[in-house]
Amino acid sequence: MKTLVTGAFGNVGRSALSALFAAGDEITILEAPTEANRGLAERLGKGCRVIFGDVRDPKSAELAIEGQDAVIHLAALIPPAADRDPALTTSINVGGTANLIAAAQRQARPPRLVLASSIAAYGDRLETPWISVTDSLGANHADSYAKSKIECERILRESGLPQAILRLSYIVWRKKLQRDPLMFHMPPSTKIEVCHTEDTGRAFSAAARLPAAEGRTFDIGGGVSCRTTFRDYLDRMFRLFGLGSSAFIPDAAFAKGGFHCGWFTDSDEAEKVLSFRRKTIEDYYAEVKEETRWLRPWARIIAPALRRSLLAGSPFFGKKAHEALD
Repeated sequence: MKTLVTGAFGNVGRSALSALFAAGDEITILEAPTEANRGLAERLGKGCRVIFGDVRDPKSAELAIEGQDAVIHLAALIPPAADRDPALTTSINVGGTANLIAAAQRQARPPRLVLASSIAAYGDRLETPWISVTDSLGANHADSYAKSKIECERILRESGLPQAILRLSYIVWRKKLQRDPLMFHMPPSTKIEVCHTEDTGRAFSAAARLPAAEGRTFDIGGGVSCRTTFRDYLDRMFRLFGLGSSAFIPDAAFAKGGFHCGWFTDSDEAEKVLSFRRKTIEDYYAEVKEETRWLRPWARIIAPALRRSLLAGSPFFGKKAHEALD
């Protein structure tokens, strides 16, 4: 099978590549011509060609899509960068998707296009945390990324192409352990259903090839073994980093709402069709424990300074409150 992947060098993209290699696919990658991407391309094995270009460029899309059986479309501008420049977000996310759709429609045998969408499309679900693909979509105010994904879904559905849409939840990866710039924007009581990046990659590979996936929209989450709250998630992660309990960050340091995430009622349906799950949240914590083994002893020594630094990153906590905690 011949499969094109856009955004292949990101978190989910690398996992999708691994799943496609395991399936024996002939892979084409369309990626931005950055120095980092060129370095990653040099480390790829045989059976994979890389085209450096822009998803918004018709010539790049035409060259990449020609002769493909499927397209896994992951390339997108994501938060927080997506929220800083709404026009650029629309240009890349919606314009890039529209360009790929147009190129696919020009093929004698159009490929199946598998779109990476997001749980962000459901908007704030703090008070109604159980989410289903049949729920109405509605981005939070000023959430440019979510709005772009809703529009991408719309134009793909109306394209007439063979298609599948995967709405991703909180994707975890042992290599992405730096502080999330949006950490304080998620209320601590938010329910999250994580999905391991490797499982997510397998979901995309399956959605690109399985007949039962065509024409479907799936909520991609890890299921009951991957459900937690944001506060409990932070608590486990901070302890793994040697910082102890997350209680040093009070609830007042977090936003009161206006974010997204929740628990999927129907992620088990995605598993029945795509058969992608291999990892639980405990597996992920074990990976993080191994990844941070060298860091923990040092972090414990400077834990007070690290805690102050983390708390200082909250835009919702006043200067006097910070000083009171010192």
